[in-house]
Amino acid sequence: MFKSRKPVALDDPSLERVKLTPQMLDYDRFANRGRSQYLPYVMSFNAAGYQSASINTDRLGFRFAHDKQGRAISAGQLQACADGPVNILVGASPALGYGASSDATSVVSRLAAHDPQGTPWLNFAGHCFNATQELTLFMLHMHRLPKIHRIVVMGGFNTLVMARLPEFVRGELPAFYFCGDYYEKFDEIAEEHGAKLPPAKLPKWPNETTAVPPVAQTLARATADTLNCLKTWKCLAQSLGAELSFVMQPLATWVRSPCAEEQKLFDELDRISRLGTWQHLYGDISDPAVAAQYADKLASGCHALGIPFSNLVDALQARPADEWFFVDRAHFTDLGNDVVAQAIHHHLQ
Repeated sequence: MFKSRKPVALDDPSLERVKLTPQMLDYDRFANRGRSQYLPYVMSFNAAGYQSASINTDRLGFRFAHDKQGRAISAGQLQACADGPVNILVGASPALGYGASSDATSVVSRLAAHDPQGTPWLNFAGHCFNATQELTLFMLHMHRLPKIHRIVVMGGFNTLVMARLPEFVRGELPAFYFCGDYYEKFDEIAEEHGAKLPPAKLPKWPNETTAVPPVAQTLARATADTLNCLKTWKCLAQSLGAELSFVMQPLATWVRSPCAEEQKLFDELDRISRLGTWQHLYGDISDPAVAAQYADKLASGCHALGIPFSNLVDALQARPADEWFFVDRAHFTDLGNDVVAQAIHHHLQ
């Protein structure tokens, strides 16, 4: 049985992540659950009004992006683009730009920098979001936005991770990160008000004794959850006169063997993680063959819905093997953000 490891201070100056990616200390503070804000219907969202050298959010929790003129804009601060049109990037932490050295080097800001029409791009991404939360967040805030030209949804991995949760967590609707905490607290409140709970409490997740489902089942669930959301996205986009695309995010293990900097960071993260190595946690869905199957399923589903699809894994695989794209296995360096932004524009054109 895997045992929890002794905590390591993530700001220890001897760590490679501090030497190679010092901006991650800002993201550690940003992602602290004590800073996350409760948001009705979405559950939790980015810390609001967060300020640092690497990442800054507005009063609503949206990360600032820079337009082509270098002006900071966000869904809660639209003065520079109040009349529109705007483009929006939807997704989880990779779309948020988690790992970028500044707001100006996030995927969204690089999309604006490379945009041939000079259209501003807004960051509509949430840390630890799944496809359903991404959609819900947009529906809660779409009334704030001017005319939208393009909606690009970048996702795949978080919904895949949530699809591995056991049935007692998933239920009939997609699970979300930290949902176990919510369920336990809800049970406590229900019990206080007379509810009769099962004599034996259900196991918690993650739990070393709870086997993940077969990969084929995980892929089928994640694909279905994503496409169900994309059906609604299409209805919304059509009603707004906006162009909709879906792009599958790249994961380091799906792209290629790590470069030298990535190898140092990945080895260290495996060593200091309190939950275990990446292979221990996500090994079954980290294989490039699984990514190819997932991309095929998503591409087929998008084609059936009439939604343009692109697999960003292909774009990174086409680059030189020694380029440093990832600060960890899911999030990008500044170079990675720029390459991803260029790949998205190539897809759009």
